[in-house]
Amino acid sequence: MASVPASQSRNRALREAEAGGALGKGNGGEAEFRSTLAATRVEEQQHCRLSPCRSIELPVEVWWKVIDCVADRLSVCQDGRRRMRELARVSRAWYTRCRVRAEERLDVIYRHKKEVYRLIRRLNEHPERYNAIKRVHFMNNKINNFGSLAVHMAGKLPHVETLEPNFPWRHRDWEPGQLHPQVFLHVRVAFESATTLRLARLTFPSAVVFGRLLCALPRLTSLTCGHVKFTNPGGVPGPVPSSLRLATVDLDSSDDVIGFLVETRAGAFLSHVVVRRSGDLEACSRLVAVAALSLSSFQFRINWFDRDDLLPDLTPAQNLCALSVCINPFSLNPKWLKRALPDASLPNLRDFEIAVDLSADDQQLSNDDFDDISYARIDGVLSGPLFPALRKITLCLRCNVFPNRVTSITSEVSWPAYISLKLPLLHASGRLL
Repeated sequence: MASVPASQSRNRALREAEAGGALGKGNGGEAEFRSTLAATRVEEQQHCRLSPCRSIELPVEVWWKVIDCVADRLSVCQDGRRRMRELARVSRAWYTRCRVRAEERLDVIYRHKKEVYRLIRRLNEHPERYNAIKRVHFMNNKINNFGSLAVHMAGKLPHVETLEPNFPWRHRDWEPGQLHPQVFLHVRVAFESATTLRLARLTFPSAVVFGRLLCALPRLTSLTCGHVKFTNPGGVPGPVPSSLRLATVDLDSSDDVIGFLVETRAGAFLSHVVVRRSGDLEACSRLVAVAALSLSSFQFRINWFDRDDLLPDLTPAQNLCALSVCINPFSLNPKWLKRALPDASLPNLRDFEIAVDLSADDQQLSNDDFDDISYARIDGVLSGPLFPALRKITLCLRCNVFPNRVTSITSEVSWPAYISLKLPLLHASGRLL
């Protein structure tokens, strides 16, 4: 067992962190994982028996899962490597895993060209670090620095998995004039092993340039786009090379990318699709049709209520197994819940979730006490023949409120009891969660 240690263990970890360089990781840091875990547990057990003050006692494996969660959810504006090295000083139990996760990152955040070159020189002084890097996060005011980084990383990152060029505050342009004419060749040689590409607030001159970036990553399977658009949405190229096989896309306010996936058939092999805040329902329907044979899960977030159809046409998605619909109404109203139901028959659908995001729940569910007809419709449809394989139905109410108004929201105890009364057939079947 391990704990959040007191000063003795913390000081020991601090001295090691200050003296130590990059961890010797071998194959990405995993080679030492199990042996170090065992040693850490033994030392922590000895320390816990000697130390009179212990605040929290948890297995080392639990702490490491917490550390992984923190590392994966750091803000895009943070230098993740520096942050994880700081957390490594908290305790001996945290030290090893935090250092492993720190050395996996290469963060280039708001650095001008000279600073980028200095960073590269420091890396060249410790070439063993290159083998440990799995994630390259680039955030800058100018796209030309990304080109410089790609040139100098050529052939040096054999284990990189994730590439993240993003601009969180405002849109930046992918300007060919600021980049080397062979930039896509440089990207391929530098990040050839990358399987995940995450783009944010980036404007490409055309779909052709966007497609060339995707094709420069031959192992790409996962694409995330937030507010990505094209200056010239027209002129979409023909089918992309067969080597590009995307399995997962997460698209937020990126309708141009949806059009690209449809027109180029790059979405033909998608199995997991997430669409948030799309203003083109017809384009989403076409994407579902293109990916119909392989599509197994679909998540859709709705932020507008000026039309009767809230969902794209899911009729072609006969292999769909999981569907999640998130709506953001002005108040809890079962009419919105009813409209979030798919009209199509989905014979393989097993999991269905409707999530409702509210900024407050002032009405205390009183607004829908008078609309049992809508609830009866929901109960009947989800219990009927349209979804014969349905095994789990989740109705999730999420409320974001200020701390002084916590008592005004529906509790997680009363909400399941309330919804069970409204949907008796689903409740009796044991499928309602």
